[in-house]
Amino acid sequence: MKTIDEIRSETALPAVITNQFGFIIYINASFEVTFGWSAQDIIGQPLAVLIPMLYHDSHNLGFSRFAMTERPTVLNHPLELMAVTKDGQEILSEHFITAEHKDGQWFFGALLRPLAPCPA
Repeated sequence: MKTIDEIRSETALPAVITNQFGFIIYINASFEVTFGWSAQDIIGQPLAVLIPMLYHDSHNLGFSRFAMTERPTVLNHPLELMAVTKDGQEILSEHFITAEHKDGQWFFGALLRPLAPCPA
């Protein structure tokens, strides 16, 4: 299991970190290059901007379930999911999502390895 600090120090794979409320608090340079979002564009935005609209309800349900139970169902193993680029394209990626309780708050981090060619 990767820690939030390990995800923050990742340079090869796109990385994103959110707070317990689902707002993006960090992306790395690889994320910027791969998905086209700059830190200025996306820090403070809800994670939903990176999730295709079709999956918003599933994401919200899972996020709420974790908030209530603190029992993960999708953490710490690879998942094939779509992620949305700044220009609205969807990229199939392997996501490795982790959560960490630190200083009385939950943080969620993900590494995203694109499985399909990235848009030019």
